Amino acid sequence: MCGNTERNYFKIVFTITNMKNKIKSIIYKGSCLLLLAGAMSSCDVLELDPLDSYTEDIIFSDATLTEAYVTKFYVYPKNGYNEMSHRFFCDESQSNFNNSSAWQIELTGYTADMMGFFNMWKEYYKDIKNINIFFDNMANVEKIPEPSRSLLIGEATFFRAFFYMDLISHFGGVPLITRTFELDDPDMMMARNSYDECAEFVVSEMDKAAKLLPESHSGKSFGRVTKGAALAYKARMLLYMASPLNNPSGDVKKWEAAAKACEEVFALNKYSLDPDYRGMFFNNKSPEIIFERLFEPEHGHWFNWYNQPNGNGGWSYTCVTQEFVDSYEMEDGTAFDVTPYTNPENPSSVNPWQNRDPRFYATIICDGQDFGPRKIEYWVNEDGATGGTDSEYGRDNWNYSKSHYGLRKFASEDITTPTNNNTPGTNPWIYCRLAEVYLNYAEAKFNLGDEATAREYVNKVRERARGGRADILPDVTASGDELLKKIQHERKIELAFEEHRWYDVRRWKIGKETQAGKFHGMKIVKKADGSKTYTLHSLQERVYEDHHNLVPLPSSEIRKCDKLVQNPGY
Repeated sequence: MCGNTERNYFKIVFTITNMKNKIKSIIYKGSCLLLLAGAMSSCDVLELDPLDSYTEDIIFSDATLTEAYVTKFYVYPKNGYNEMSHRFFCDESQSNFNNSSAWQIELTGYTADMMGFFNMWKEYYKDIKNINIFFDNMANVEKIPEPSRSLLIGEATFFRAFFYMDLISHFGGVPLITRTFELDDPDMMMARNSYDECAEFVVSEMDKAAKLLPESHSGKSFGRVTKGAALAYKARMLLYMASPLNNPSGDVKKWEAAAKACEEVFALNKYSLDPDYRGMFFNNKSPEIIFERLFEPEHGHWFNWYNQPNGNGGWSYTCVTQEFVDSYEMEDGTAFDVTPYTNPENPSSVNPWQNRDPRFYATIICDGQDFGPRKIEYWVNEDGATGGTDSEYGRDNWNYSKSHYGLRKFASEDITTPTNNNTPGTNPWIYCRLAEVYLNYAEAKFNLGDEATAREYVNKVRERARGGRADILPDVTASGDELLKKIQHERKIELAFEEHRWYDVRRWKIGKETQAGKFHGMKIVKKADGSKTYTLHSLQERVYEDHHNLVPLPSSEIRKCDKLVQNPGY
């Protein structure tokens, strides 16, 4: 049986004889603990003997073996703790401005060859193939007793739809493959389906999954996908389908479907906003979480190593831009005035991070803040040759953040030396939570002309952000285009670095406004008397074109199949 800290690897060779008497072997290597922290009883497969020869008939007619097969799907989805996660497609909130990083991915730098490196296409189609093998064996799966059978079918249905949603959100329409192929199958080389065909498939599959999955799990099954997760992803897919990029005619029915799907999530009465905004990202049992990836000590993540300040030995991978920092409102709801910090001849002596939206302090690391047992030191001395421990003159200065900002949101402050041989992070990656669904609903209702409801749901999120104070972050009262901008702003701040902004910018078609131009960091100079001055300094200039709303198909895939047509502009 699996324990919470055991590392059990299984290797199963499925020997399959097809109708043409050809033998195929599919080898799976993985850990049943990577996601569920020892929660799955499917690890019983490790006690079975022999382990080297199971036919599909055996695998998919045995509940334990099938559960082991399906459990592996939980480690397939990409998450934001990956070194090369979605977040490293740069937007105005971040880039890789540390000296060591080779991954300075410019918005103008997407190439078809680069997309092959990221492996999203290859990996997700491999994952889809593995799920299709499961569905090819439904006759055997039907022999598994309930409720296990419905759960496994529901999980496989959810994950295949999840992978397709991720693919089409990057590439647009992709080949929609729902069965396995023989090597000589003439239908193997497939053209791309349309975006709408793929998106409608995702919606339909999430609906199917929702009917098969339970509303909650407990005990050893905690962490498995639920009905709420399927409905929430259905709502997200419908929102994307209704957005300007994918709904150029402004079809109101698409917004109606998106709003209705959000209401289905609300009707479950399973989720509530967590009063602790920062703490939520360290609490896998937060009442706000709808779908998450769990980690445990032996199989944790390396977010801290990649992202903590160089003074802690981190790599400063996510260097937050000044433009994103400036997005955080003042406590009274007014916009931050950056003007005093723009003149290098007359730097401001006023601390730029005072009296901001409380979410700023839960999300961003800046100079002078407490982080764990010490204060962050991004400053340099007047002599221009020495500086604080997190600066270009500090510890591990080859890894400093050129923007002089870091990402606090997911960083564990009790891990103060996050090297590759130290304690990995165990806080969950949250794929979906209630605040997102509230904001999805607000956007859909706005586009249906129901501005009162749109304001209501934006203000639910802002109320939580106040942290119990009534004197800050006043309710949104705007209407018309101003209200839409408020909704978009609230998503940007509330869901910062949770891998939504990249998609939001593109589906709203606002990239030329938000992703182009000069981007900055903050230069902090410490004087002999201990006082500091603050001045913006230039980091990068970016260009954004309409074709950046989609990324290119990997050139390696196009070379394999002449039916695949590259996205325009690449």
